[in-house]
Amino acid sequence: MPIDVGVYVRISDDSEGDAKGVARQRDDCCALAAVRRWNVVRVYEDNDFSAYQRKVVRPEFEALLGDLHLGVIQGVVVYNLDRFARQPRDLERAIDIFEERPNFVFATLEGDVNLASTDGRTMARVMVAFANKSSADTGRRVQRKQLELASEGKPHGGRQPYGWQADGLTADPEARAEILAAHKAILAGAKISDIQTDWLKRGIAPTSRAGKRFRGAERLDHKTVRRILTNPALAGIKVYRGQVVLDDTGTPVPAAWEPLCSQDRLSEVVEALESRRPTRERPGTNAMRYLLSGIARCGACNGPMRGQMRRRASGTQYQVYLCDRSGYAKGCGKIARVGAPIDQLVIELVLADQQRAQLKFVAAGWTEAHQRELDSRTADLKQLRDAVIANQITMATALPLLQDLEQKQKELATLKRRAEREGRRNEVVEHTREAFDALPLPSQRALILRSLEGVIVHPQGKGVVKFNPDLIEPVWRH
Repeated sequence: MPIDVGVYVRISDDSEGDAKGVARQRDDCCALAAVRRWNVVRVYEDNDFSAYQRKVVRPEFEALLGDLHLGVIQGVVVYNLDRFARQPRDLERAIDIFEERPNFVFATLEGDVNLASTDGRTMARVMVAFANKSSADTGRRVQRKQLELASEGKPHGGRQPYGWQADGLTADPEARAEILAAHKAILAGAKISDIQTDWLKRGIAPTSRAGKRFRGAERLDHKTVRRILTNPALAGIKVYRGQVVLDDTGTPVPAAWEPLCSQDRLSEVVEALESRRPTRERPGTNAMRYLLSGIARCGACNGPMRGQMRRRASGTQYQVYLCDRSGYAKGCGKIARVGAPIDQLVIELVLADQQRAQLKFVAAGWTEAHQRELDSRTADLKQLRDAVIANQITMATALPLLQDLEQKQKELATLKRRAEREGRRNEVVEHTREAFDALPLPSQRALILRSLEGVIVHPQGKGVVKFNPDLIEPVWRH
């Protein structure tokens, strides 16, 4: 009676997306099984899956071990052992099964491996250990090369971000148009889910560096769309392992590829999305519908206040902020105040504060004198380092001078980045009520939270109807 076996095929990186590598493995393994007169019950294929990376789950490998454990198959055929396992722990899981079933077979094109025998297990463990070390050595070399490329502002591998052509440097006109249109929609109030639905409907699918599409439209999920639209690379910002790449002066390294948008626009988009992260007014509800919901705090119990619409006897509606004792924060419920005059007061205070901040920046920002000093420090550092390299001065003598120059250079570079960031932030803000009213609600709330930690609404006497601004206490950010 022929033995039922499973063929396992795997390749770590199918950059072309055509599965030709696993197809060749499958044909050779099936041919070997036919020579042995084994019956191939199933081919287990993990295409584009690493066996070395510990966090990667190989679904077909897991299915193979499950079928072995249940006895659905009585053996495995693989191209070679490192296609099957590159982590000792994965091999040990298979060994546990073969120890319990010594009649099971394990074959490769390089020869059979008897995982049920002591010698076979020892040989397999040595082979996997060497394969693991080879992967680790390769990983270190790749990481070092990636760091070198990142420090030069060049693409450093991985899947090609959506927006550029296969060379990683030239913008893809169609992709850029989609991204910029999505940015515009977000600033107008659209959600990531709106962009996701639109892209799926029109068949817009991000591509890898080799031009292949994701494995099905289901991969275009909410997180993927958000990552595409907030990728720092869109504005020419080089990021390596989550950190912006800086040069010796502390300045961001300019990217070698073509930016798709300005840093200002990318910052606006990121800020708009961050301001819309779900913050529950009460269990069962999501997005904020009122300007100061959660920002306004009850002056009696310090609980958050939420917005609500009420109806007058005449039938007209008006909005109030009230301390919600039925909500998750269990407030006292003692304060309820008409919302419109509070909104008006807070908006005026915030716009005035940001106008002052802009004037302050203009007065105390980056000046030509600062730039001359930074240039001078940078030149001094280079001259001192060159002198050490040329043996004109010893390192022991140069070290105190180097540390002093580097510290001053770092302080100036930090001041410059802060001034540039503040300048960009303030330049995009029009400090007028008309400009504020034109913003979508999430952007209005983000603008308020840029100046305020919160707004305390203090109690007022019973029967008092007239609005008293003295009872509204803004808590400013320092």
